Amino acid sequence: MPYTREGILAQVCVAFGQGTGEVRVSQEACTALYDRYSRMVTDDAIANWDKYAVQALERIRALGRMVAAQTHLAGKTVISADQVTIAAPQVEINSDTILCGPPPPP
Repeated sequence: MPYTREGILAQVCVAFGQGTGEVRVSQEACTALYDRYSRMVTDDAIANWDKYAVQALERIRALGRMVAAQTHLAGKTVISADQVTIAAPQVEINSDTILCGPPPPP
């Protein structure tokens, strides 16, 4: 079955949740994640997802782990949209994947 934009974004959401573990993710944080990475799912990413997926999804899991740790350290129980928005570029700068390069213009 061919990959689709929505299918890839579903995998992104699952990978993020794997990274966050037991920490609750607010709906706004999910929306921020979806909005950010939906712009990065290009036709090239879709056509070559089987080549890119493992590395790209690991970076998304790393983002989830990072915001979960920040949430724990702040004594909070819910990941916010601001945390995702601030942490994503920090993870992406160390990545060399199709989803974690410089974001395309809006």
